[in-house]
Amino acid sequence: MTTAPHPRRQRWAVVAPAAVLVVVALCLRAPFSAVGPLLGELGDEQSLSTAALAVVTALPLVCFGLVSPAAPAVAARIGVHRAVLAGTALLAVGILLRLAGTIGLFAGTVVLTSGIAIANVLIPAAARAEYGARSAVVVGMTTAAMAGSASAGAGLAQPLAALGGSARTGLLLWIVPVLAAVLAVAALARTRRDLPAPVSTAPASRTAILRDPVALAVTVYFGLQALSFYAMLTWLPDVLTSEAGVSPVAAGALVAAAAVLGAPASLLLPPLAIRRPSQAGWVGAAALPTGVAIVGLIVAPAAAPVVWALLYGLGTGAAFPLSMTLILQRTRDVAQTGRLSATAQSIGYLIAATGPLAVGLLHEATGGWTTALVLLLAVLVIQTLVGAVAGRPRLVSADA
Repeated sequence: MTTAPHPRRQRWAVVAPAAVLVVVALCLRAPFSAVGPLLGELGDEQSLSTAALAVVTALPLVCFGLVSPAAPAVAARIGVHRAVLAGTALLAVGILLRLAGTIGLFAGTVVLTSGIAIANVLIPAAARAEYGARSAVVVGMTTAAMAGSASAGAGLAQPLAALGGSARTGLLLWIVPVLAAVLAVAALARTRRDLPAPVSTAPASRTAILRDPVALAVTVYFGLQALSFYAMLTWLPDVLTSEAGVSPVAAGALVAAAAVLGAPASLLLPPLAIRRPSQAGWVGAAALPTGVAIVGLIVAPAAAPVVWALLYGLGTGAAFPLSMTLILQRTRDVAQTGRLSATAQSIGYLIAATGPLAVGLLHEATGGWTTALVLLLAVLVIQTLVGAVAGRPRLVSADA
């Protein structure tokens, strides 16, 4: 006589994969978002010039763009879950490498962001493999965890550096949650050898998916929303300090608070957005707070800096989970989800890397922030128009 599985055990079997993916996602932003607040200390400790530090801050987005296309091929060879494990392990190795002087700082940044890129791409595919049509809820949970991770990295950078006695040691302390994530995903991967993995993304299939108008719209939308977010993360503290009279410490706290608003947005928006075939209306709704914030920073920055910062964070925080939801909703199966995720994140993060650079150059050329903020407002308009196209109820073609 066969004994029925215990109900609690059944519930845990359903919840456990989502919990593991959330634990991994909690590690995917803090190790590099913690660098910005510590640039001065890192420069002093490593005797680095401002130009060298700028390269350190630019490397993550470039690595995201260059490494993302390889993620589906890795998953096709070793499986989706073990590929996520490999990415998380690379993240741990990169954190350790950053202790090895100047060369280690650069090499570790490349290694850890390469691991993040692999996990970024494959978490939606792993969620779809586990939960099928219900995966949007899990993707919302993981994007919320990423938003929380970005905020924690920025907000805890200085306290952890003080606790560790140096900026390098403060960055090293992020190894603790990452090792916990490695153990969790390793346990899950041992039981998931039979789950489907994305097929290898050969150059021909990449070209095919880029020729598809739906895939192209999703990719451009992903890139433009990421551009807005990383421009905020990089330059909003300086805008608040110089234009609104906010102290540097308070400006950093406001950016951390703005970033954490992505967490509730990520939890609420995906399950709401998938209730209707079209997500175009949600694209406009997500853009509205960002638009109000940018206009406020242009017209009356000192009038309500807290409001402008939080609205900026709310809008960009909502656009990211929406872009991940579009990847799920516009694709047909796990393999295509992995391919579109890789394409959107590869090209998207290269697009995003131009944002902080362009804003900084415009500020340096004009001596103020108005022109740069107008540029971000124009980008937001284009983002909304492209997102309206990506939100239409159409699928990427079967052969893409």
